[in-house]
Amino acid sequence: MQGNDQRRILIVDDEPGLRDLVRINLEHEGFSVLEAESGAQGLQMVREQHPDLMILDVMMPEMDGWEVCRRLREFSQIPVLMLTARTQSKDIVTGLESGADDYLTKPFNMDELTARIRALLRRVPSPNRPIVAGGGEIVIDKQKREVLVRGEPVDLTPTEYDLLLLLAEHAGAVLDHETLLRGVWGHEYTRDNDYLKVYIWHLRRKIEQDPREPKLLLTEWGVGYRLAP
Repeated sequence: MQGNDQRRILIVDDEPGLRDLVRINLEHEGFSVLEAESGAQGLQMVREQHPDLMILDVMMPEMDGWEVCRRLREFSQIPVLMLTARTQSKDIVTGLESGADDYLTKPFNMDELTARIRALLRRVPSPNRPIVAGGGEIVIDKQKREVLVRGEPVDLTPTEYDLLLLLAEHAGAVLDHETLLRGVWGHEYTRDNDYLKVYIWHLRRKIEQDPREPKLLLTEWGVGYRLAP
């Protein structure tokens, strides 16, 4: 077994046998493994459990892997390794264009799967490394779900934390209202801009020195919000 700082891998596949096989092998390699039997469940688990990488089967009922990946990319940039029985280049291109980072055709060798996972994880920060934004004024420890602002701990509600985390993961970039609403609350809230404004104000009261003159959490009028990098 090799240490992986308990990097969490989410397996999204409707075949229980395949999920079990992959889970047993990855746990033996030192990973923590989450399982979802459908695309919808997988997307929900990303929001709630914050895995470090997703293994995603293409051929699933109701929502195929391509659609799952497209929806995932609306709120998360975790690496996605697609599993597919399709070997035609156009199918592989479709997967990559939908937001996948790599693909592996079935049947596959577990050693190769593990090697692909390690390669993808090397591209992203360790979960033990905090996210820093706002010129160093904001530090987020995802493992502990703790936030420091100018060196002092800040007490955030779960929703406030999720909103700040989404902004911090894209610090410096403008996130539009729909992306923020979908990423934190889900598809059914994508038009509730007033709802978002309330939580932005709550966040500013907790992270800004003067919430009426924000320097960290900035409004891009008519578009959305941006957290200073």
